[in-house]
Amino acid sequence: MRLLALFLFFSFSLFAQELPPITNFDPGIYNAGNQNWMLTQADNNHIYIANNLGLLSFNGEHWNLHRVPNASAVRSVLAKDKRIYTGSYMDFGYWDTDQKGELNYTSLKNLSEEKILDGEQFWHIEALEEYIIFQSLRRLYSYNRETEEINTINAGNIISNLFKVNNKLYYQVAEDGLYTIDNGRIEQVISNAKIKDKPIVGLFPFEENKMLAVTRDDGLFTIENSNWEPFQFKDYPLNESIFTAKLLEDQTLVLGSIGNGLHVYDLATSQNYQLLQPVINNNTVLSILEDKAGNIWGGLDNGLVLINRKSPFRLFTDISGKVGTVYCSHQFGDNLYLGTNQGLYLKIGTSNTYELIPGTSGQVWSINEIKGKLYAGHDRGIFAIEGNSATHISDGPGVWEIREFKNGLLQGHYDGISFWEEGNVENDPVYLANFDLSSRNLVVQNDSTFWVGHDHKGVFKLKINAEVNEVLDLENYSVSYDGGMGLKVFQFNGAIYYSTEDEIYKYEPKTDTFSLENELNNLIQEQRISGISHVLPDNTWWGFGEDNLLYVTRDAFQDRLSAKSAAIPLEYRSIAKGFENISLIGESEYLVGSNVGYTIFSTPLDLPSMEQLNINKVSTAALEEEFKSHKLDLNQLELPNSVNNINFEFSIPAYSKLAKPVYSYRIKGFSTGWSTWQRNGSATFENLPAGDYVFEVRGKYNNRISEIATYAFTIALPWYATTLAIVVYILLFLLLIFILHKIYTGYYRKQRERLLEQNKKKLEIRQLESQQEIITLQNQKLESDVASKNRELAASTMNIIKKNEFLTQLKNKLTEANKKEDIQEVISIINKNIAEKDNWKLFKEAFDNADKDFLQSVKKEHPNLTSNDLKLCAYLRLNLSSKEIAPLLNISVRSVEIKRYRLRKKMNLEHDQGLVEYILKF
Repeated sequence: MRLLALFLFFSFSLFAQELPPITNFDPGIYNAGNQNWMLTQADNNHIYIANNLGLLSFNGEHWNLHRVPNASAVRSVLAKDKRIYTGSYMDFGYWDTDQKGELNYTSLKNLSEEKILDGEQFWHIEALEEYIIFQSLRRLYSYNRETEEINTINAGNIISNLFKVNNKLYYQVAEDGLYTIDNGRIEQVISNAKIKDKPIVGLFPFEENKMLAVTRDDGLFTIENSNWEPFQFKDYPLNESIFTAKLLEDQTLVLGSIGNGLHVYDLATSQNYQLLQPVINNNTVLSILEDKAGNIWGGLDNGLVLINRKSPFRLFTDISGKVGTVYCSHQFGDNLYLGTNQGLYLKIGTSNTYELIPGTSGQVWSINEIKGKLYAGHDRGIFAIEGNSATHISDGPGVWEIREFKNGLLQGHYDGISFWEEGNVENDPVYLANFDLSSRNLVVQNDSTFWVGHDHKGVFKLKINAEVNEVLDLENYSVSYDGGMGLKVFQFNGAIYYSTEDEIYKYEPKTDTFSLENELNNLIQEQRISGISHVLPDNTWWGFGEDNLLYVTRDAFQDRLSAKSAAIPLEYRSIAKGFENISLIGESEYLVGSNVGYTIFSTPLDLPSMEQLNINKVSTAALEEEFKSHKLDLNQLELPNSVNNINFEFSIPAYSKLAKPVYSYRIKGFSTGWSTWQRNGSATFENLPAGDYVFEVRGKYNNRISEIATYAFTIALPWYATTLAIVVYILLFLLLIFILHKIYTGYYRKQRERLLEQNKKKLEIRQLESQQEIITLQNQKLESDVASKNRELAASTMNIIKKNEFLTQLKNKLTEANKKEDIQEVISIINKNIAEKDNWKLFKEAFDNADKDFLQSVKKEHPNLTSNDLKLCAYLRLNLSSKEIAPLLNISVRSVEIKRYRLRKKMNLEHDQGLVEYILKF
């Protein structure tokens, strides 16, 4: 149990450290081997790593693995001038960057007169003047960059390491001692009798003429001339095995251990901290590098770690979850208090441990210092805090905020506002009548007026009586916004404001309104994630932007407000919307709470300078083909029309955990404008039309914008629009004109021949026309005969009509005679003379002669017609009236009309269609 308690305490103490930003890179991120044996930084600030799968490079955006010819592990690496030197299994050499930005390897092993030993590996590389020295376990190989000669130094025993100190090379030979190479001579510095077989893992210049030696298992020693003396250092981990060490420029000693993580010691102040899993990926550290920005890189047995040691930010990450989400904080003397969802926690002085103050478990919303005393707003009321203890002085539902008011405390509750008077032993606050809204946001203007901000109902101004138990006047200022959470009322430079995530409004007493026209609102241009604003005791205003913390101070020299920002990504200050918080914990030192801990920083921010933005790779491809790289130093890349997909890779070699570079780009002549800022360091354009283009990219880092990097390229016109194609088109056009000329010439010749032929035919046609005239005359004579017969038919018809009319009249008169017998005989004779059948027979023969096939045509069109119907049609064909037809049919006129009606029905004629007109059409 004691061991378990000790482990838990140690773990919690570890996680409570306020550490610089730390970034871990596991093998899945950089897509290479797990072990990283040595690191170096080139002149272009790119990082190169000796990885067990090859040479690994990182430019701040992209990782690339470069394999040596035998595909072995790379054990050592050194960037010198424009080359990257590496040592691997039975090979050593260098890498050059070609015009495409790609690395190409050149082996140097064949330049050595001595053959490389079987299984020999190269574990360290150093540069000295024009020499590059490669160290294996048995030899040193010196490569002269000017003469390209290689000389070999055989040590006779195992060479444990190679060091460069003050422009001299040092190496340790097992069971022999420490040697130096000075002006081409090899000299022993310290004998093994003094070193006593202690492996040296680090050797650095130290104090005046001394060197500091870091041994694997026996601590620190100083070397002066030939003296070897122990160096005592407080809290040095003598019980650990140190694999690698680095003394930084500011005399900070970094130790990489085997199994116990990374130790960082300040030799001047003795301050130190240790990094272990899970803060870093692995507890075995194989290599250490200090880059140009002062960052510490650690090559681990499984991955890489980057420590932004000089970052102005310090992070406390509650990995164990013992502290919880930080909703408020307060520095009171040497004590730092954290109010979280789990209670009130205290860290005393430089301690790395947070302790829960007994009795405060639960939600702490606020910590306020009033008249030299400290109070915490809790979901169970108010606690008075003294050191590491807290007294519950006021009951009631949850308290959001506490404000000084007259001789007591004004409390904003979940369901209203109350006043607690100093010396109240009953712990019962007096509630303000007539106001029961949640009061998370209070601003006291004077002894009778205060303001309340409500997330949904807007801003309230309350005027109360002297006894503080009744609202005399309440005015509600409605707020129009869609945020729903995070409205904040605050007092800044003597004025009342309220803020939403979109705007900041200032109260104008003369008009009793809130106005957007104010200096603070005009200054803040960046979009904020909520309306929460904080005015701290140093009279700075703070807001929470999308990518930055925003703050405003008053410029003492120009008496105006000045807006600035601190680049802290949202993931390191994320918390429920409307509960963003920041506190002043020292002179210009601030703490920002989040759901994973907190971030501490000081202003003004000491940020690294802007590194140069570079285009690292340009590649193109045709449709459905792989991308191919191109030279980076061309004045103008010329591409065929089919290769119209182009990709650019670019980066700012900045290695900060919190401030990440973002990029914006465009293609002049194609893009409508600059792209939005984005994290990705690459851009691809597809199906570009033919034309001349210039790709432009710019970066932004710590709110500073870089110079624009450019790359010009041309996509050729399609083959059918080239100059050669146009010449071909002209020649084809001329050929077409020639062919058309030939065609038209032949056509007109044939046309002339055709005209001659036509004239000949015209003569023949005239003869035919004469014959046609004769035929026409004959036809006219025939037509005249037909007309004559028609007239005869009409006359005959009229005679019949007249005859029948006469006989009918006679019949009628005889009918009226007295002697019946005589009369009947006359009538019979008359009936015989006017028999309609005989009349019809005569008429039909004459009608058929005059109008052949009429009756057959009508019968064919209307097969349902009777013979009587056909008779009627024939008479109608002669355009006879009903009165004229009646005697022919020996019926009355009325009966003729009925027959006509029935005939229309049988022929299915429309109402407006004439029967006679229809019959005449046949």
